[in-house]
Amino acid sequence: MREIAETLDEHGKCNGLYFMPEMEEYCGQRFKIIKKAEKIRLESTGELRKLRTPSYFLDGVYCNGHFQGGCDRLCFHYWRAVWLKRIE
Repeated sequence: MREIAETLDEHGKCNGLYFMPEMEEYCGQRFKIIKKAEKIRLESTGELRKLRTPSYFLDGVYCNGHFQGGCDRLCFHYWRAVWLKRIE
């Protein structure tokens, strides 16, 4: 978590993407990348945006909504490449 915290700005973002509190429980564990995230639809406007900074979805890693008022959506977390370490 210390290494990730070093990548975050004063708003808890890395290149505009939040590191959500629910993500911390996954730090230090191993997961398979299942997909590179290239586009995202903004719920507030419906706009489809291309992600400029590499981000990935990890197998079995979902938001449990604990810090989001108990949200039940089970969304994938977006993980910046800089937050991940390749395992040979």
